[in-house]
Amino acid sequence: MTTRKKIPIRIVQPELEEAPPSPVVPVDEAPPPVAEAPPTPPPPAAAPPPAGPSEEEQALREELEQWKDRALRLEAEMDNFRKRLQRLTEERIAADRERLLRDFLAVADDLARALSADGADAEAIRQGVEITHRSLMHLLSREGVAPIEAEGQPFDPAWHEAVGTVPANQVGKEPDTVAHVVRPGYRIGDRLLRPARVIVATAESQ
Repeated sequence: MTTRKKIPIRIVQPELEEAPPSPVVPVDEAPPPVAEAPPTPPPPAAAPPPAGPSEEEQALREELEQWKDRALRLEAEMDNFRKRLQRLTEERIAADRERLLRDFLAVADDLARALSADGADAEAIRQGVEITHRSLMHLLSREGVAPIEAEGQPFDPAWHEAVGTVPANQVGKEPDTVAHVVRPGYRIGDRLLRPARVIVATAESQ
């Protein structure tokens, strides 16, 4: 049997080479510090596109347009109604005027016949004028015109116009009554058409 001998092994570590020292840079010759730029702000966010009208707004706009259209049509109809009413009123006034003038022409015809009678005496002329007067009064009555009762009635400034006075004892009338009618007055219903011109009886002291 062979005997093994242990031989010691020495391991020599290589010496590390020392790095050459860094050159010393003078402070004066040191490069200037570089200023850092401020951070760039992020770009502004793009504005969102305008949103279209909502369904409720669209419905309100359509309803507003409908009301505007109705108002314009109503205004046009009212204007046409006013024009039509004015035209009808003017036509009615013209028709009534023509009718009244035709009636007066009949009275004028009666006067012309009374004046054109050959050899007529005063009595015949008077009768013709009397017939014409009755025809005229009938025409006025048909139009709603009535004479104002004045003689012997108490004086009423609403219906009478005093143009003179006379002592009551001279005419046998009560004071403040109508003694004489100078020109008759007329009314249409309760409206005054023309006041009666009268002479009023007064007391002697007045």
